[in-house]
Amino acid sequence: MVVMKKKIAFFFFLLIFIRCSDDGTRPLSLITAIEPVKSAHDSHPAKNTQAPSAVKAQFQVSGTHKAAPRTKRRKRQPKHDHVDTGNLPSRERDSLFISRLNYLRANHIEIDLNEPVSKNFLFNPDVNQVTPPFITLGSESYLALDFDNDILDYTDRFYTNGIKIDLVTPGLQGNPLCRLMVPYRRGGRNYYGITLVQNMYTPSTTKIGGILYGDRPYSAYLFFGTFKISLAPVRHVKQTSELDFGIIGPNSYGEWVQRSFHKSVPTNSEPLGWEYQVRNDLVLNYSLKMEKGIWNSKNADAILSASAEAGTLYTNLGGGFLFRTGWLNPYFSNIGVARVEALRKPGLRKFQFIFFVSGSGKLVGYDATLEGGVFNRSSPYTLPFSEISRFVLQGSGGISITYSGFRIDMEQFLLSPEFHNGWWHKWVHLSLTFCL
Repeated sequence: MVVMKKKIAFFFFLLIFIRCSDDGTRPLSLITAIEPVKSAHDSHPAKNTQAPSAVKAQFQVSGTHKAAPRTKRRKRQPKHDHVDTGNLPSRERDSLFISRLNYLRANHIEIDLNEPVSKNFLFNPDVNQVTPPFITLGSESYLALDFDNDILDYTDRFYTNGIKIDLVTPGLQGNPLCRLMVPYRRGGRNYYGITLVQNMYTPSTTKIGGILYGDRPYSAYLFFGTFKISLAPVRHVKQTSELDFGIIGPNSYGEWVQRSFHKSVPTNSEPLGWEYQVRNDLVLNYSLKMEKGIWNSKNADAILSASAEAGTLYTNLGGGFLFRTGWLNPYFSNIGVARVEALRKPGLRKFQFIFFVSGSGKLVGYDATLEGGVFNRSSPYTLPFSEISRFVLQGSGGISITYSGFRIDMEQFLLSPEFHNGWWHKWVHLSLTFCL
């Protein structure tokens, strides 16, 4: 009887030794360090149905106990920076996904799943990285009304009028065209918007009929656009991508707008020569702009930028700078306007008064307002390729006043000649922006 008790005790401690020899190299989620405890069925997948005699045969128990064969320990796998969750059991992949999702919900974070880096955070998390990057969806909504005209500079030529309406709201995230925007590969915030633009151009004078050879042709375009702004306050980076589609030519109603405006002002004469404008053609353009803060202080900051456009309207490469000073918030803290609630938490100013200057240069590859459309070559008058200025400079200066969710900008632009024998041109830009 005593021998039987010794055998049972030896068998019990042997099982404990084998159980404790597991090296425990299963991956864990970094967001939740607690895993669901396995059930008894998980720990022992198959019940031992061996007879007592078989157990005795395995361990050869006699009067003097022989040491049980040593269990060979598995080599600990080296740690990797990235884990392919596709090789994890489905239950552990689900646990990683749920833990990350719970983290976002607990911190009231709305993630932007249009971005690959955000999808990677949820569905292919890096378990060895404490704070993997993801992009949130900005909560601000605003409407901006922009108006350009050279009437305040007492001219009526070249780029003579422009109207632009922007709407930014989180609800536009679901726009299918947003998937065509350039992704941002680091952490930050995204803002989605749509825009409606009409611009018009005339020769150096609108008081002479017929074609003015060697001068700018009449042209106008109207397009609808989708854009995305990616803001990374920590890295001082702003990325803006935009896709535009519309029409250039008479169907853009540029002639109608200018004639109506001139008729409403008694001192203005009716413009002559619109019948020779650039003919109808497709506008399909894509643009990308990157801005990087290089210096900032409490009351001033400096930003460099690079841009590119390609399509049937404009094709060019450019670069520039922006300098701001005054009573201001950091340039990359938001998209320029925000409600009081959004300003109070990070300690930003509710009132801003900013003076700014900017400059840029661009290499011009194609300009449909000068050369005509890409597909329709029947325009009565356009400028040949050899007459286009291939490098153009632009400068501006102005003031910006912001109070809570309302902002007004006033800016004076100056543009170098866009074609040979052309003139420097200037116009005034006014903008009203208010939160919704």
